[in-house]
Amino acid sequence: MKKLLILASVALLVFICSVAKASAQQREIRLGHLHVIPSLSLEELYDDNIYLGNGSSQIIEQEEADWITHTKPGLLFDYTLDGRGKIKFGYEGDFARYAKNSFNDWRTNRSMLQVDYNAPGGLIVKLNNVFTDAEDPYGAPNQFGLGRKTKRWTDDCASTVGFMFSDRFKVLTFYNFFKQRYDSKLDFTQNSTTMEAGVGCETKVAEKTWLFLRYYAGQQSYDTHRAGITSSNDASYGWKKVKTGLAWDSEARFQGELNVGYQWYSFDNSHDKNNQPYNNTSSWVADTSVSYLQTATRTFTVSLLRNFQQLGAGQSGGYTNTALGIGMQQTIMSRYLLGARYGYSRDKYSSTDNRKDPIHRVDLSFRYLLSDWLAAGFGYSFNKNNSNISGDRYTDNQFSITLDMNPGFLHNDIGYWQ
Repeated sequence: MKKLLILASVALLVFICSVAKASAQQREIRLGHLHVIPSLSLEELYDDNIYLGNGSSQIIEQEEADWITHTKPGLLFDYTLDGRGKIKFGYEGDFARYAKNSFNDWRTNRSMLQVDYNAPGGLIVKLNNVFTDAEDPYGAPNQFGLGRKTKRWTDDCASTVGFMFSDRFKVLTFYNFFKQRYDSKLDFTQNSTTMEAGVGCETKVAEKTWLFLRYYAGQQSYDTHRAGITSSNDASYGWKKVKTGLAWDSEARFQGELNVGYQWYSFDNSHDKNNQPYNNTSSWVADTSVSYLQTATRTFTVSLLRNFQQLGAGQSGGYTNTALGIGMQQTIMSRYLLGARYGYSRDKYSSTDNRKDPIHRVDLSFRYLLSDWLAAGFGYSFNKNNSNISGDRYTDNQFSITLDMNPGFLHNDIGYWQ
């Protein structure tokens, strides 16, 4: 079955590449304002610790290594709105097959809808929605299920409606929505719905730079109640936050946002099912990701993230995650792309064991553009958790070889969530 899947993927790659090559080497199919962009990635990955274990866990006794074959088809529809913006709709799949541990085989499908509309009269409309039908070992936002295959689906939506006055001032409203559902009844404490509304303003402080101020109010509610967990003792909570920072126009050398603020959390209930108290908290937060195009061939990136994560519906404990990342991409002779990134994160738990998880991650990559529509590459990732709880420590090394069709689009428009 695995060999058949690989042969089918290669055949599909050759077919789609022939179509792209026939289309005037444009790597896309153009139908007026509509661009249809197919993509396909084949990856062979060696992972020396697929369960993120260290031998001390009662569930996973030892580290387990395996070869994993990833087949990632994608399709993007990109429609231009005559100088007013774009509408994009895309799909990306990830089908993973293990050489030894075939019972771990999984597949994940994602669809994406993006709307970016700016009317001449000043109206601004933005929408970014990602629906994921997941069956993978990458865990939920709060790391639930990390290292083991978990079936679930999520819907993540962010929307903005606003108005620009002249060319120096904007007023914006925001609505964000996130919902997740797990297949297994044992995972019911992770079923939740999150809603957030906000308002903000932006003013231009330089030619391509905007200063913003935003206010949000939100609520995370747990939707499934079992095993003694009810609406009167679950971990549902609300928050208010203020954020400020800088943003840049799309043609500026800086891209992204410098985004920091302060957030207040308040639980709906006073105690969990074990009569442990929920403790309201407050903290500074950050959602910063900035890229700097130093030259036409060199880009630097910096990220700073900080937020609070609740562990589930039935526990009073949570943790604060603080993460810092720096990276660089360098193009050499227009055909070679080198990438390097270092990330450090620290999860500080509010549990009685005073758990802290400092995590280091290094990613290195090399890609060679074989043609306008085909690239090959290899990569290495190092991930180490130095938790003060011995059972939660792990070290993971991954080596990968990839072949990408349409490398200029793959993991850019469709795969932006990874």
